[in-house]
Amino acid sequence: MTTDPPPRIVEATHEIVRADLSLDTIMTRSDYEDYEGAYENTDTLWIHLCTSGGGRLLRNSRTQKLDGLFVPGRVGLGAPYDGGEGFGPRMSLLALGISERRLKRLAAELPGGRLEIEALASTYHDDPLLTATLTAMWEEAGLHGFATAFFDHALAIVVHRLAHAASRPEPVSAHGLTARQMSDVVAFIDASLGDDLRVADLARIAGLSEHYFSRCFQASVGVPPYAFITRRRLDRAAELLTRSPLPVASIAALVGYDDPSQFSAAFKRYKAMAPLAWKRQQANG
Repeated sequence: MTTDPPPRIVEATHEIVRADLSLDTIMTRSDYEDYEGAYENTDTLWIHLCTSGGGRLLRNSRTQKLDGLFVPGRVGLGAPYDGGEGFGPRMSLLALGISERRLKRLAAELPGGRLEIEALASTYHDDPLLTATLTAMWEEAGLHGFATAFFDHALAIVVHRLAHAASRPEPVSAHGLTARQMSDVVAFIDASLGDDLRVADLARIAGLSEHYFSRCFQASVGVPPYAFITRRRLDRAAELLTRSPLPVASIAALVGYDDPSQFSAAFKRYKAMAPLAWKRQQANG
């Protein structure tokens, strides 16, 4: 995948979140000035969330005819391989880029096996779930250790929500995992807490597609796979803090957190106290 930023004019800030180790997804946060002219081509699908500023935006090309108000909370798409020309307002955007390879994998999970990009990129989307998911991907990734499973889950929500907007498919019911499937999946998770787990790996163990596995898993335990993984990591960390002389940074790394400060924030949110406070309390108890 290309790691170039999305088509842009003037960029005052540019931050990147690693979405997964295969480098086929990327997130940016950028500020743009008023613009008129040509847009660049890209081999990536860009999903933009306006966070501030905004106004009328026009993007006219062979496959994309987008014209309307791009305002905070609204989502717009930039179609792959589609430059075109037009104009845009001063605004701030969160942008999620999905490579062609990853997009094909995600689309294969959809009814019909494809996503109607041209139609989706020619309208704005006022969808609270899309807005909340994109915001959570940016703001909460660190609390889950930037885990690939977190991004797998969020990407599936985004793509299935877009497919729903395009075709309004009938919902597919999901049953919980069998006891054997659940046992095998949990055993794999517990043996791999220091690794960057993928939903695809868990789904393969259960013998299910990624999206259907996520739905079945949540039907079984009440939370999506990434949240369950985070909970198991923090439970393991609590055990290590109680029984091990290792420093907090080492324990964080053992349970999949490269950044000790992100680990501390996640642990405090889960256990209602910082790791060192937990360690002292357990030692005195």
